[in-house]
Amino acid sequence: LFGAEKLGRPAAPLESPTWIDALLVGLAQALSIFPGISRSGSTIAAGLTRGLQRTAAARFSFLLSIPVMIGAGLVAGLDLAALPEAAPYLPTVLVGFVAAAVVGYLSIRWLLAFVTRHSLTVFSLYCLAVGAAGLLLSWLRG
Repeated sequence: LFGAEKLGRPAAPLESPTWIDALLVGLAQALSIFPGISRSGSTIAAGLTRGLQRTAAARFSFLLSIPVMIGAGLVAGLDLAALPEAAPYLPTVLVGFVAAAVVGYLSIRWLLAFVTRHSLTVFSLYCLAVGAAGLLLSWLRG
């Protein structure tokens, strides 16, 4: 994120991504299949390197997440509904789903407002610190 923001092309508004931009940002999203790769981080970084403004790159990233999240939710929901022993837990799962949707919406709204006014350096430093802590813990546990 830090490098993409500092080294990206001149910024363009959201209305101007080309099909090549969309393809490259979509390919960046595919990288999140690997453990430790952030879907939103990789797509925002790809958008920035393609010249999108921070806010436009973040919006585009979250718009791209909609089909992925709906698909994953449907697959998991159908798998859960197919288990007879899961029936008593479905109301609890529904409450969790609604809570996650509300918190997710509020988080995205806050993040979009934040990136409109601030650089992504804070998130870059956060990712660096959490990654370093994870590597340290992994190393200490052998």
